[in-house]
Amino acid sequence: MRASWTELPEPALAAFSPEQLAFARDAWPMRAAEELRSALIYRALAASSRGVLPEPWPARFAATAREEIGHARLCAEVGARLGASAPRYDGTPVRTRLAALPDPVARTAALVLAEIAIGETISMALFRAGRRTTREPLVRTALEAICADEVRHQRLGWDALAALVPRLPPWHREQLATQAAHAFAASEAQIAAPVLRRLAAGERFDPAWGELGVLPFETRVDAYYFAVERFAIPRLEKLGIAAERAWRERYSRS
Repeated sequence: MRASWTELPEPALAAFSPEQLAFARDAWPMRAAEELRSALIYRALAASSRGVLPEPWPARFAATAREEIGHARLCAEVGARLGASAPRYDGTPVRTRLAALPDPVARTAALVLAEIAIGETISMALFRAGRRTTREPLVRTALEAICADEVRHQRLGWDALAALVPRLPPWHREQLATQAAHAFAASEAQIAAPVLRRLAAGERFDPAWGELGVLPFETRVDAYYFAVERFAIPRLEKLGIAAERAWRERYSRS
């Protein structure tokens, strides 16, 4: 990670109301929890990829796990400086996901595809969009630091997937298409669908939230679909994974 929480500027919050700050600051403990979840995924990948991919892949996954832990600490620190409560971490969903993938090859392939290649591409797009709309210096500095790492992390995912796919039999590549459909459906339900419901209900977005690092509703939706349709799907297709079909069938396969 290129910046630590010791290098963060002091927050400039005088222009914001307590209600605006309360809405924005609550995102940071959740971000911290998501970054720790990513660290657990990378740590699992570092272990499962040994014997599946040669070095330096396991070492790169382990190094990225440490970066994600740094992100979690950074997000927790930003939240604390904005007055948020300490993050709460629950590793149960990650442990459940890993337990469903006991075979090292299946675990490595599934995690690289869904969590790193697809997941980090979406994450990069969201952090980039947030960095563009943020004006408050503390929040902007933190988003810039994380975004710079997310660019490398998504590249790691695509490079690892490109190294892994030729080692898989055809039936496993078809299985990856099904897993891509599951990843698309899950990410859309988590990231885009709640915002689309807010837009449909006519909920107003306060521009001050955007200055404090919260993505405007339309921007969040646009960033998500841009990442999936313009980045993830074409890259998967180039690797021989039927991603266009997976996207069309993301709910019928889930």
